[in-house]
Amino acid sequence: MSKVRLVSALLLAVPLIGSTVNHLTKWVKPPLDDGSDGARMWALIRDGGLMDWLAAGHFAIGLMLLLPQTRFAAGMLQLPITIGIVAFNVTMFPHGVPLALGMLAVNLGVVADRRRIGRLLA
Repeated sequence: MSKVRLVSALLLAVPLIGSTVNHLTKWVKPPLDDGSDGARMWALIRDGGLMDWLAAGHFAIGLMLLLPQTRFAAGMLQLPITIGIVAFNVTMFPHGVPLALGMLAVNLGVVADRRRIGRLLA
């Protein structure tokens, strides 16, 4: 099971760190405005400066996911954010639902550690 957690952590860390790099370099263009509420929200996030803070958080959690000592904590920190990403896509930006669900699956893979979850609940 530790291999599943490792692969899941890598699959989650790479896009988090990559999105930060992309935010700084602008290699990949953001989603086009398709008139949806989600596209308008993305524009507000980018134009209002919130994306700077999100990118910093993505980078920090992405780095934490790469380190065995902080991997579980990073997965737990990211989990409510990932659930929010799924909710955002389901309600406001349906084009992103498959990617958001994939992100949720790998995030759950990172925290799939009965021993550590047991200690949290004890």
